[in-house]
Amino acid sequence: MISLDKKNLPEYLYRLNVALISFFVIWFTLGVALMVTIGCLYGEEVITYAVMASTFAVFFIGLAIFFAVGIKLNARLISERAVELEKKFAEMPFDEAADILKANGIIADCAFIIDDGGIFGKNTLPFEAAQLEFTFYSVETQIFLGILIYDSDGENAGGFELDRAAYNYLLNKRLKIINAEYFDLFVNDKKSFVKFVFRWGHRLFQSAQTGLN
Repeated sequence: MISLDKKNLPEYLYRLNVALISFFVIWFTLGVALMVTIGCLYGEEVITYAVMASTFAVFFIGLAIFFAVGIKLNARLISERAVELEKKFAEMPFDEAADILKANGIIADCAFIIDDGGIFGKNTLPFEAAQLEFTFYSVETQIFLGILIYDSDGENAGGFELDRAAYNYLLNKRLKIINAEYFDLFVNDKKSFVKFVFRWGHRLFQSAQTGLN
């Protein structure tokens, strides 16, 4: 997808998209104008068909070049995002992760802290009664991760952003995650995970954003 969202695109992809759009504009401006002009001047002569063939050849050759460059830059992007995730979710001692989550009001000693909107404020949901869903989605080239919490009846009880502390806590606490196969992929092979998110994350899980605090 062509995008000029400079905020969420690496500089090299932004420049590629600018070049691609410029190519389309120039081709339609000059190429189509040339074909129309030659067609009007020479009608159904050999030169008309030669100019049309040459103009379309330039178009498809240009597309092929952009496609090849795009594949190479996409591979670079995937590698860069995987490295970023490795650094962002580096190993952290379990006790330190737990202290951070408690300080942020996400967990108590044996439960998640949830806001059910009741008049008595926030309540807790014991770990053994909670089911977690690992959510992820992409906006342009940025990846967002989160955890949704469900109670024993399957009702949404809130959620939180997956950061380094939450990641290390869940990794060591081994709480039940509904879609554990995606979380395991994230843990074990971040490059493959990034590929998956870029291909499917924006379609499958973008709705999960509204469930995160």
